[in-house]
Amino acid sequence: MGYIYFILFLSFILLNLKISSKISTNNFSEIIITGFLIYSTSLSISGYILSFIGLWYSPILWGVLPFFIALIIYQFFKNFEFIENHKSTFKLLGGNIQKISEEVKESSFFHKRFFQILFFFVFSVFLCLLTSYFVNPPNEWDSMTGHLNRILYFIQNGNTKHFIGTNWNIDTYPKSFPNQQVYPFLLHEKSEIWFKFQNFSSYIITGFAFYGICKRLGYTFKTRLIVSCIYLLIPISLIQSTTTDSDIVLACYLSILVYYLISYFDQFEKRYILLGSIVFSIALAHKITFVFSFPPLFILYSYFIYKKRSERPLRHFKYIIITNFISLLIIVAPCGYLSNMVNYGHPIGPKTATQHQSIERAGDLGNLFKQGSRNTIRYTSDLFNLDGLRNIPAFERINNLCQEPFKFLDQYFHLGLVSETNFTILPFEFGRRDLFANGTPIVGIISIIFLLSIFLLIFSKKINNRGVLSILFFAFILHFLALSFTAAYDPWKGRYMQSSFIYLLPITGVLFEKMLQTKNRIFQYSSLGFIFLVGLSAFFTISLHRRALLFDYYGQKSIFNLNRIEALTISRPDITKSYLNFEKIVPKNAKVALGTLNDDYEYPLWGNEFTRKLTPINPFEKGIQAIPEGTDYLFFSSEVIKPQKGDILLDTKKVNCDSLLTVKAGNYYLRKLK
Repeated sequence: MGYIYFILFLSFILLNLKISSKISTNNFSEIIITGFLIYSTSLSISGYILSFIGLWYSPILWGVLPFFIALIIYQFFKNFEFIENHKSTFKLLGGNIQKISEEVKESSFFHKRFFQILFFFVFSVFLCLLTSYFVNPPNEWDSMTGHLNRILYFIQNGNTKHFIGTNWNIDTYPKSFPNQQVYPFLLHEKSEIWFKFQNFSSYIITGFAFYGICKRLGYTFKTRLIVSCIYLLIPISLIQSTTTDSDIVLACYLSILVYYLISYFDQFEKRYILLGSIVFSIALAHKITFVFSFPPLFILYSYFIYKKRSERPLRHFKYIIITNFISLLIIVAPCGYLSNMVNYGHPIGPKTATQHQSIERAGDLGNLFKQGSRNTIRYTSDLFNLDGLRNIPAFERINNLCQEPFKFLDQYFHLGLVSETNFTILPFEFGRRDLFANGTPIVGIISIIFLLSIFLLIFSKKINNRGVLSILFFAFILHFLALSFTAAYDPWKGRYMQSSFIYLLPITGVLFEKMLQTKNRIFQYSSLGFIFLVGLSAFFTISLHRRALLFDYYGQKSIFNLNRIEALTISRPDITKSYLNFEKIVPKNAKVALGTLNDDYEYPLWGNEFTRKLTPINPFEKGIQAIPEGTDYLFFSSEVIKPQKGDILLDTKKVNCDSLLTVKAGNYYLRKLK
């Protein structure tokens, strides 16, 4: 069946591209991003249906049902917007490759060297990403406790209905993303590397979206290529492309939405309203943090209406209402927010979650303004770190110099950036600890490109589309402020900024247009040196990432020298021995009760073939529950259940790794029940 499932998987992707080519303009980047949108939407809706009938675990139904959903979407667009004279996707691809080749061949010496360096690093980094994708299992903290763990519970239960696990996000996070993750997993015979497919695809698709946005903004072909490639070299995008974190996928949806929004007001074709409504709903169903983009998107939309007021921009308003209503009903309503309202009285989840991670923690408005202002400076400081390059000790001194202006501001104005901790998840530190800089780098040296581009936008006299670019910059500021004011400071939160950069990155085209036009030799050679550093930053980011080392480094083994449990627990080496012993003792088909805590890893306990049956008996904020009849083993932390005579202590000697951890493991025990 493995070959049949793979053929179904590949055929479904090709079907989406075929449908996309018939409802998109003859624009390669638009076909690619629209095909991805149809793919994601079809999977989300299919998952809701399979969950409703209790067959969410069935690879056969997953292999067939999405085809029908995609064809329904095709019929919907056929009735509204259909392009008869569409071109083949592969023909358009060939044309674009030929154009790149011709442009580079006809370029000046400076342009050729610039693109050679840029393409070399993009290609090298892509090879590193592919290696990490296929060799390293998904092993980020949140996935081990909640995101992937809950997918296996959903498979075990046959549905995604209300289910309280040990970690709060098992039940409370939206259910749209698991539908997209489980599809390639089941159709590749439960190979866990395919959990990462949606993230890896999002990384590539966002690059195409930026190309399309830049084309609509009127940038030259070369500038579009550069902006797209710069995105592909951003450290946080690289890291998340081979993980199962949700933020890069949300950023991808947002980039597609911005493309459709700009395209609609450029072309006034209602297909962009229909597509925009769908991507808006799929983004909202993906993650609640999409609401941070509501104000920026409103500002963008209002600006376009004002600029195009003479062309009656609201004449398609009825389509906006109808398609948004339908897509919200079909895509957002079943995703889990309503279930959270019923079970917890809040769309996010239990009170513990809202107070820990949301605006309610700040208290009154006066304190919110004070703490949010601090967070704005803290996150700005985090942006100006040489992430990626810092993995090489020689760059650490330069990184410290980048932080000096922020230290001066803190000391001179008594801002309390470090000393005040009542609106922080973890305390702020100048320069970010290696744990955070390596684990969730942000943009690194690319922050300088952003800074120079903003400077040019403000002070340069000749800028095409200054109005749109200024509104995009304002949208970035609004999104950045939303991150700062709506929740406590978190050094891991750099990953959320991927959505902020969707508004900011198109502005860099201003800088690259100037760079390509300059005849100044000093500026040209400086540009070559700088783009080399950008590429080097990207290479070090992915090759020296602690969770997926491509070489032995930091005194750690590379991913080629780790077994599965060692790779899964790489972020928590103090639990590795316990989980290795669990794997040795417990049979693959055993039924295991779990007496674990919110931050304990449960995903590795399913086994490499995912054949164990797990039952959490310490569900979040519900207290200890009875062990189900027929259970073979009890795996528990001594912080949850008191050990008794005969229990097996799984690790008698803990590894000292305090600098790598934010949460320390307890003592894990195994009790044989029958």
